[in-house]
Parts: sequence; structure tokens; C-alpha cells
Amino acid sequence: MVRTGLLVAALTLAAASCGNKSDSASGKPRVAVSIFPIYDLTRRIAGDRFDVIVVLPPGKSEHGYEPTPKEIARLEGAKLGIAVGLDLDAWAEKFMGGTKMLRIGEKVKTIPIDLAPIGEDEDDHDHDHDKAGAKEAKEHDHEHEVGAPDPHVWLDPERMAGVVDEIAAQLVALDPAGKDAIGKNAAAVKDSLRKLDAEVAARAKAWTKHTIVTFHGSMTYYARHYGLRIAAVVEPTAGREPTPSYLRDVQAAIKRGGAAALFTEPQLDRAPGELIAKESGIPLGELDPVGGVPGRDSYEALLRWNTDQLDKVLR
Repeated sequence: MVRTGLLVAALTLAAASCGNKSDSASGKPRVAVSIFPIYDLTRRIAGDRFDVIVVLPPGKSEHGYEPTPKEIARLEGAKLGIAVGLDLDAWAEKFMGGTKMLRIGEKVKTIPIDLAPIGEDEDDHDHDHDKAGAKEAKEHDHEHEVGAPDPHVWLDPERMAGVVDEIAAQLVALDPAGKDAIGKNAAAVKDSLRKLDAEVAARAKAWTKHTIVTFHGSMTYYARHYGLRIAAVVEPTAGREPTPSYLRDVQAAIKRGGAAALFTEPQLDRAPGELIAKESGIPLGELDPVGGVPGRDSYEALLRWNTDQLDKVLR
């Protein structure tokens, strides 16, 4: 709470020192986007008509992030904020004040978190350890409560193609004179996403194994879209170390479901995943839900990189 108070104070000072400036130093309207994958699509739709910035620094987790005073100051004057919503990136919205917001999670069909963190057999929904895992997650973080919408919508390119027009419409509202250019850019982005989707779907058809374990519950949309089953999630609440009893349940789920591999995430501590993979005798890989680093510096590159990691163990 103390840190949050300091951040708010820093934002107030930044606003006071900068006056009521509504545009960036470049003179272009500023658009602030919470996470890299959505930022990448937005900047391409915007072209050179906007100053588009991303809030979450590379390597940081999208869950529970708190911007630094310097990062908060960059948000001053933004005409539009774009976030996932669904309780994922409230840290970005909190420091944008009265900025108009587009929440992409409200613009797509979402998947409810309808399974316990330990995956259930398709024909059995009454495992005691599944219920315990769900209770543990619910008590620790409402984002992961069973029945709540899963916020990781951006990892399905088909859904994101549907969001492109929503982003373009908000940009045109800020810059009506740029309607044609923004529309042309949006069409190119949608075409790229459709080609990406077809490419990943074709690669997924070659997979002979279809069950994995993920470190956090970020890959549900990707998994559903491309025919994967997630047998278990190591950390139901991102950044909160699972209990020993829960880890034993994950190991049991791996054995029961015949998981091909366990995947950690670069933004989170991989130690629990390393331990489980070693004791379960399955390969350990890595999947990145956010990207924004070399080799994963576009939306398409991020999904292709993740598909490459899955190829290594599922083909």
C-alpha cells in the first residue's frame, strides 16, 4: 500500500511538471498499451500517426505488476489506453486516470476458467485433489476463480484478428483524417494474423502428442484453439509458490494424463517446474505468453516461437 501511495504521488508530480500536455513530444497523440503482444498490433495499425507506448517492460510478468514512477510519467497525456481487462492488468488502468480505455477482453468471446488447476479427466469431474486445487487458487487470487473469464485472450490469433477492427475504430475516433491509412494498416495486420493462424494450425496437425503441463494458466486459448490438453498448472496463482501437497497432485496428474512435457515461463521462477519435471521424468521446456524480447519481438514471432517449443516435444 505504501508503494502504491508513492507511485500515485509520483504521477501527480509528473503531471504538475508537464502541465496539461495532451500529446507526446513528437506532437502525435499518445496511446498507451498494457502488454507487448497488443502493443505490437496497435503500433502496426497506428502506423506513423500515433506515439504508441507499452507499459509492461520486457521480462516482467503481466500479473500484479506495479509501474515505477518513471514508467507512470510516460503515461501522462495519453489519449487512449488499451488493456486486456478481465482483472489482468488493472495496474495499467490505475495510473491512466480519466484516459479513455479499450479493454480487448470485453470485445471477444472468452473462455471461463472452468477446470480446477489440476486438470480433470474428461469423464470425471469429482476428483478430491482437483477440488482442493481449485479452492487453493480461489482463496489466493480471484483472477483464477473457477467460472471467471480467462484473461489470456491474446494467445489465440483468430480472436485477435477480431480485435483489430476495435483498435482501429478507437484510433480513427482520435484521428479521423487518418481513417484510410489506419484502415489499410488494419487490413494488413488481419491478413497477417490469418496467415499465422493457418500456419500454426498446420503445424499442430503434425503433433502426435497432445497433453502438456503449463507453469501458469496462460495457455488455455492457444491450447483449445490448436487441440492441446493441459493436464495441470504448476502455479495457479502467478508468483505464488505452490504447496508441497499441490505439487504432489501435479505429479499425479502428469502420470495419469501422460503429459509429454512441462513448460515454465520466462517471467516467473522456474524452480518448481524444474523439480516437478525432474521427479516426473518428463522434458522441461519454456513457453512465453508476453514476449517483447529479441526473437519474440512481434506478435507473430511470439506465437511462432511458442509453437517451435511445442514442436520439440509433441511431434
